[in-house]
Amino acid sequence: MNILPKNKNLRALILCLLSGALLGFSFPPFKTWFFIYFGITILLYLVLSASRFRQAFARAYVVMLVFNEISLYWISGWHSDDTFLKIGGVATVFVHSLFMLIPILITYGVSKIKKELALALFPLIWVGYEYFDNIWQFAFPWLELGNSETYNLYRIQIVEFTGVHGLTFLICIISALLYFILSKIYGKQWKIASPKAVVSLVLLIVVFLLPNFYSSYRLDSVDNTGYYNLKDHSKVVNTAIVQTNTDPFKKWGGEHNQILNTYIDGLRDGLKFNPDMLVLHETAPPFYFLEDINLLKSKRFFDLSDSTGKYIFMGVPHKYYYKDGDNIPTDHRITDGSKRKFDVFNSAILIEPKKYHKDLSIHKKVKLVPFSERIPYQEKVPFAKKWFTWGVGISGWQMGTDQTVFDLKDSAKGINTKFAGLICYESVFSEFVTEFTEKGAEYFVIVTNDGWWGNTSGPEQHNQYAVLRAIENRKWIVRCAQTGVSCFIDPMGNIYDRIEYWQSGVVDRNIIGNTEKTFYAEHGDIIGLLGSIIAAICLLGSLGFYAYQKKFRSKA
Repeated sequence: MNILPKNKNLRALILCLLSGALLGFSFPPFKTWFFIYFGITILLYLVLSASRFRQAFARAYVVMLVFNEISLYWISGWHSDDTFLKIGGVATVFVHSLFMLIPILITYGVSKIKKELALALFPLIWVGYEYFDNIWQFAFPWLELGNSETYNLYRIQIVEFTGVHGLTFLICIISALLYFILSKIYGKQWKIASPKAVVSLVLLIVVFLLPNFYSSYRLDSVDNTGYYNLKDHSKVVNTAIVQTNTDPFKKWGGEHNQILNTYIDGLRDGLKFNPDMLVLHETAPPFYFLEDINLLKSKRFFDLSDSTGKYIFMGVPHKYYYKDGDNIPTDHRITDGSKRKFDVFNSAILIEPKKYHKDLSIHKKVKLVPFSERIPYQEKVPFAKKWFTWGVGISGWQMGTDQTVFDLKDSAKGINTKFAGLICYESVFSEFVTEFTEKGAEYFVIVTNDGWWGNTSGPEQHNQYAVLRAIENRKWIVRCAQTGVSCFIDPMGNIYDRIEYWQSGVVDRNIIGNTEKTFYAEHGDIIGLLGSIIAAICLLGSLGFYAYQKKFRSKA
């Protein structure tokens, strides 16, 4: 019995809402990851059954809008008083929903040539879109389909070969197969018990279970700690995470000494574990940390490192004045008085005992959140950055160009390791993170500030996506947030010593550096690159086919 209304438009609307809801509730913090297969299947039906492009567009956009609103409701900054945050967040939901139409509409275009061909190419087309979405300045890979499965460690271990796009690829294959089988049965071309239906169903089950077989084998083949290189004690680093639980909206307008006292007290609290390195979150001090005018305030951190012999890794705002010979970007800043050219960067530094502050290693954030941290392609229209300004904090960051790998060496303790310092949003980019492995990183330290978004789905999603980075590279991850979620993640994706949102605390753990490279780290995103090529060919082919048909009809 058909429970849907007979009115075609109303029925389509209900299915659009259902598809978007299933997709939205398949992502963290919900653990109903399997919803995604049904959400994509319904989406395929809605689009491929559309009679016109306009109809396919409208249906797909409703689906994506519902999907984005459920998963990204937190990005609108509803809990804050910052007008720009609210406007930027709402705009992100509507614009990102529009971008996510690209793969499904290309698939629709190919279906006009042959429907079966569209279904066969659909997985590569979607993966190709996700790959492309990682490399331009509008990049927002937050809702890559593979991100939905982060809770299922007994399914996602394959990403050491494929990256997260391998999960997306499988999700799309399974959904396309499911749609194909149901359309044949519902269209009465197959009987349920027919050989073709049975074979297709068996194929569907096999494809679905393949990642589970490998993941179970992989997890059972190592000890439950996920440690690597245990025999090489030079790779063992005791690391303490300091979560201060400071409110980011109050921090920037507050008393600096009070804020610094909170940080210093937190770091001193971490000394009880006798760690080799202390970690503090993203943009910890509310001032340009290495600027001469602020050295008396920043000196407190250097003095603590010098007096205790401990390394301190932390996120800092950084102002850099360009020198003669520097490659100065067109969207640089100029001082009011001296007309000196400079830029500001969201950065991370490693404070080393007995080392002068100007000789420190520094990583300048490369992947910036569109509109929140930087206007995409503002170097082309440098005046545009004046239109968007946060009501709090320091905004309008410049993009970094180098992926710094930090050296942590302590001859007295026999420690000799290298790690990557990832800043917040950078940890969402799979292939970008592997590039640090290519540069010698043996583990990752993520500093972040998810406090802007309140106690919502956002911090949980961000933390879960780091699980994929750990498995893709088989590296330990140290994750330090200003307020939730701070934790350690082992190379198999297990989470330890979790500190929740609105909590302060200090935790420590021995981190084991891993010098080995996974297939994915070694060879890159092969599936994503192939998918992008196929997607481009399909787009051009669809446009050519449409132009040919239009010309043929005009002659007829």
